[in-house]
Amino acid sequence: MMNLLFAFVFALLVAVFAVQNSLPVTVSFLMWSFQTSLVIIILGAATFGAMTILSLSLLVQFKLRRTITKLTETQRQLEAENHELKAKQEIQQETPQEIQPQNQQNC
Repeated sequence: MMNLLFAFVFALLVAVFAVQNSLPVTVSFLMWSFQTSLVIIILGAATFGAMTILSLSLLVQFKLRRTITKLTETQRQLEAENHELKAKQEIQQETPQEIQPQNQQNC
């Protein structure tokens, strides 16, 4: 919730900054050159940055969800194996000890 509030305040500050700097500027990139308002450049750069961060965070979330799914499956398998081993241990404890060696019975 705090992150959303921080993002909203930051977006508001960027918008105020952009509106206060509304001079026309010439933008040149490689062989292109055009004149536009500085507001559009500032808001465009902020939007591009936000989309980049969103894309990267979605990629990280996807990887984390995949890892969580794999770890959950591994946990289920280990819990099942643990249950089986406990059942085998209980069976071994319930069965009577094997017949004592012959030499102890002859005494």
